[in-house]
Amino acid sequence: MSAPTAGLVLEGIDFAYGGARALNGVSLSVPPASIVALLGSNGAGKSTTAKVIAGALRPVRGTIVFDGQSIAGLPSHQVMRRGVVLVPEGRLVFAQMTIQDNLMMGAYKENRRSRVAALLEQNYTTFPRLKERRHQLAGSLSGGEQQMLAIARGLMAEPRLLVLDEPSLGIMPKLVQEIFVLIRRIVDNGMSILLIEQNARASLELAGYAYVLEKGQIILQGEGRQLLADEFVQNAYLGTDT
Repeated sequence: MSAPTAGLVLEGIDFAYGGARALNGVSLSVPPASIVALLGSNGAGKSTTAKVIAGALRPVRGTIVFDGQSIAGLPSHQVMRRGVVLVPEGRLVFAQMTIQDNLMMGAYKENRRSRVAALLEQNYTTFPRLKERRHQLAGSLSGGEQQMLAIARGLMAEPRLLVLDEPSLGIMPKLVQEIFVLIRRIVDNGMSILLIEQNARASLELAGYAYVLEKGQIILQGEGRQLLADEFVQNAYLGTDT
């Protein structure tokens, strides 16, 4: 897979927590209007990669370019303004705020009121369940509904690349399927998604391209459906999928 001229490109990213190396020469790319999956076991460095991309962590070395501009080392709010938004593992909604107030927290402060209203309406069209409950406290939602709220809050920032960290974690299977259908719909509308998931089978069926991360290094990459047939992937990640 050749590096795209647009989209996201990571080259040789290193990161360490104290003296412990967490990422070692990670390189990957996410072309425009595509789904790219990042697979790996617990502790492989998936969430660290997501946080480095989003500006929550600063890499020790390496480059991160998005749509032709370097974003490596920028603080997260500047990365967001460049069009890259992270929906973190665990959803992290504001439990004591209403659904609508949570969505408002995702909008740019400098957006005009009319634009924010339009973004709210777009999200309520995409997530009708949230519209029905928009005055309800976010903490009263189920895990799957909170994940939908977290994704919708990310979309309020009008990203061109959405980094989804474990969106299916702890969610009942029926809602997992809804979320994966939603991910496909988002990309069909022109956005890119870096999908970080332990649900390897669903991710590889959905993604056009995928990377496997182990112990902070990319050890395997290829088209999503090709990796479904890879013996290592089958043994390491598909045996326990449900």
